[in-house]
Parts: sequence; C-alpha cells; structure tokens
Amino acid sequence: MRSIVQAAAIAGAFFFCVGAASPPRIDYTLTPILENGDLTAVQIDLSFRGEADGESDLRLPDSWGGQNELWRSVQAIEIVSGATNLRNGEQPNQRILTNRPNARVHVRYRVIQDWDGVPRAELGNSYRATVQPSYFHLIGNAVLVTPGAANNDSPVRFRVRHLPRGWSFASDLQHPRLTLEKVWSSVIVGGDFRILRDPHSNVQLAIRGAWSFEDRQLLDQAAGIISAHRRFWNDPRSPYLVTVLQLAGPEGWVSVGGTGLDDAFAFFATPNGEQDTIIRTLAHESFHTWVPGQIGDLPQDDQALQYWLSEGFTDFYTARMLVRGGLWTPEQFAADLNEGLLAYAQSPVRTAPNSRILADFWTDRDVQRMPYLRGRLLAMIWDARLRQNGRGFDDVVHAMRARAAHGGQYAEEVFVASAPALGLDLGADIQTYVTNGEAILLPEALLAPCGRLATREAPVFHRGFDIQATQANNNIIAGVDPGLPAYAAGLRDGMVLIRRDGGEIGNAEMEIAYVVRDGDTERTFRYMPRGRGTFTTQRLELVQNLEGEHLAQCLRAIAG
Repeated sequence: MRSIVQAAAIAGAFFFCVGAASPPRIDYTLTPILENGDLTAVQIDLSFRGEADGESDLRLPDSWGGQNELWRSVQAIEIVSGATNLRNGEQPNQRILTNRPNARVHVRYRVIQDWDGVPRAELGNSYRATVQPSYFHLIGNAVLVTPGAANNDSPVRFRVRHLPRGWSFASDLQHPRLTLEKVWSSVIVGGDFRILRDPHSNVQLAIRGAWSFEDRQLLDQAAGIISAHRRFWNDPRSPYLVTVLQLAGPEGWVSVGGTGLDDAFAFFATPNGEQDTIIRTLAHESFHTWVPGQIGDLPQDDQALQYWLSEGFTDFYTARMLVRGGLWTPEQFAADLNEGLLAYAQSPVRTAPNSRILADFWTDRDVQRMPYLRGRLLAMIWDARLRQNGRGFDDVVHAMRARAAHGGQYAEEVFVASAPALGLDLGADIQTYVTNGEAILLPEALLAPCGRLATREAPVFHRGFDIQATQANNNIIAGVDPGLPAYAAGLRDGMVLIRRDGGEIGNAEMEIAYVVRDGDTERTFRYMPRGRGTFTTQRLELVQNLEGEHLAQCLRAIAG
C-alpha cells in the first residue's frame, strides 16, 4: 500500500514495481470500463511467462471469506498474445492455455458484479466484486486470475490506467516488494471515494457516503490505533489503508463488519454504524497483523482448536491498546469488559469443551464467540500473575514472536514454551479451561487499582420473542412467549419489528423498548427483558473519582 492517488486525467497511469524477477514477474493492469458515464466492468490485463511444456493453467477465484463460485464475476477471458488456445479445465475455476514454450502470455478479462443491486446488510459483507455506476470495490482473493504454476513469492507489478477525470483511487498494492501472496490479500477501490491521509502515521482512509461522524475523526482514531500497534511491536511506520463501504439495509438494521488484509482493512457498515463500533473492530482486526501470524502459525486443519489464543489474545490486546493509545478511558474499558463478562456468563456454551468449538464454530453463533471471551479472560488472569512479579503479558507475546521467527511451531506450542521462561506458571489452565471448558471466574482483586470484580446472581435476559426466527421472517415478530414480560406489554406474533429504541442486549435489568408496526399503526413497547431464572455473572465496578496516582496505577493494570 503505499500511497493513494487522486486521478487528474483519463490518461493517468500509476506504476508500482518490484525488482528483478526470479521467479518471473506477473503483471496486472486494471482499467475501468464505462458506458454513457457509468462504470459497467473493470478490465484486468494479466501478463506472465507461460510454462515450458506449452500448456499453462489459469486459476480463477473460487471460495473465500464464506463466498463461493467467485469465478462467476470473471467474464470474457481472451488471449491477447503469447498463446493460441484457451479451453475449460476440469474445475469451473480452471482454464488451460496453449502457449509457445516459455512465451510471455497476455490475457484479458472483465470483472463484473455477479449479483443485483447495491451492497446490502442482509447479504453480509460485500466480499464479492462490487461494480456500481460510480465506483468499484474489489478484494484480491475475489477477482484476480492467477497462473496456476506461480508460487506465493512470485513478484508482481500492479498498474492502474485510464481512470475517469475526478475519480479517486486507493489500494494497498502500492508496494516496493509486491508478491502474489500480497496481491491476493488486498483491497482496490476507485470512483467517488473520499481519500484522506495522515502523514505522521502513514495511515490512509478511503470512504464514501454520509455518516454520523466526520471522515477526519475516523482517520485520526484509525491512525492512533495503527501507530500504537506498531509501537508495541517496535515495527516501522509502514503504510496502512482503511476502506469503508456503505451498506443499505432494512429500517433499523445496524451492521458493522469487515476483513483484515495484508496491510489494509476493508469495512462494510450501514450508515447508522457507530464510530465506536468501527474503531473497536479495526483495533481487533489490525492486531491480527501480528497475532497469530507472527507469534506462531495456526494448523491447516482444526484451526478452531487454537482460536482461544488467536482471537482471545487479540481481543485482550484490542482493549489494552485502545487504553494505551489514549482512545479509551478506564470507564470505556470497563463497559467493554462488562459486556463481555455478561455475554460469557449467559452463554449457553460457556462450559463447552474445545472439541465443541471445533465442531460448531462456523455454524453456531454462541460457539463462535466463546474462544474470544475465553481467551481474553485467561490472558487477563495470566497478566495479573505476571504483574505480581514485575512482568506482564506483553513480555510473553514478545517472547513468542522471537521464538516463532525460527518457524516450525504452532501458536499454542510457542505459548506453552515461552510462558514458563518468563515466570508464568500455566499449571493445568489450558487443559481445565480450554480443553475441558470449565467456567472461568476472575479473582475479585484482579484489577484492584481500578476497582473490584463483583460476582452476583442476575436475572436471565430474554427479549420475550425469538429474534432469529423474526429476522429470518423479514422482521415479522415470531415466537412471543406468553409467560414473559414482552407478551404482558402487548407484543404479539405477526407485528413487524422496526427497531430497538432503548435497552441493552444481554442486560435484563434495563428496560428495553421496541418500535413495531401493528397493522397500519406504529407502536412502542417497553418492558423488562427478563426470562426465567438467574445466573452467576461478574462485573468490574470502578472506584469513584479515579485521578492522580490512583488513575496512573489503574492505567498500568489495564494498559500495561
């Protein structure tokens, strides 16, 4: 990534080169295709050295990010030079070229949007190619055709030509040592995006549409996050790109999501997406640049068994680094932790063994969240143990990075090998709380300078209706329980859910308010969202008037 360019003329061209090609260099050239002023496709020219046996394999995008048949967005593949024949391969995402031995082959294709309409929240994050009249949004894994024989280290040159006058362009492909691996893990946007750059951090923002916050506010916070992460790892000030694509959605829908790439993050959010949610998401995903990749790999198979480390440690550092960077106060840290503690306490899979995480991670939302919660809580406990001896969890992950640089071990193995050398006695913690899934209870004085972790019984949260069935039924309310407060307040099956106007999901001690459509009338129902029974939960209760040395001690406890 490396700089963002505003197009000044249709004939403009941008060149991002690498050095000597060994293995042979692959060239991509991107050109927008417009009809009557509207973008209809993005043309990509691909040039590479053909195989010595005269037959070269082309691989079209297939499956990535939960999307399948991505090859459907690749249209009109044609030979420009260096080959004489193109035929289908054995798989839908495969093409076979007949070429002169070792000839430089040039093929051309068009990327189109293979789905109708604008990006929408109901469809999830727009990882597929998005080609709209005034802009495009492309992720490398979803749009790039690659020579089948090329390896991840193959050098690449990426060029952009003939952008319409007034269009902006942004990508993380402006790299002096660009490789095929980095090309796949990239984002490319052009059109009516607004481009901002923070010169001090080298962080850039590409955003379009109207939001509840100012572009500069988001850039400043993003720059603070990325800068804090680099300082933590003692890494150089390398370029980083954040793109934000707006999603349409039904009234009342709120959606914020995205994907971390090599040195970029692609956001997808509805216009009502809150800046705080976007920032927390960025803080989490940005830290994945280092965890687990630089502290130990994850196994190719059964990765979910180690998500308690890769996601849990990342979530621990998400909060820690937001406080350390001055973007969160202790109050914001406490609110975030308490939300997690409440979710953990109420989770129906709180005591699920790690084998259940492996089996159901991709099909069960509760299972999917558990490694994040479990790993974060364990990291907090281990950090507190280390602080008693003048160390901290930072020492552990830095030691893991040093050990992992030699390769050959997975993240969990690296952690188990690194922690004892720093005085952290893991005992049977991993077996007990991860493998077996026993419930974790934080010590009351774990964050003593800040306050206490209070344990109590709380009423079970329940909306009073089935939210998943309701969302699956176009927001027509379903599953209203006659024995719960929602029914007593007047909520009924068949009403149309418009939005939530009050309350906090998971908190049964705060009145909730839902705006619904009952026939032709819009009504608001307020009630206590309580189910049946109670459960044990914890909550960080901050001391009053944190200031001076007391505040400094608290910040050291939560920010390291």
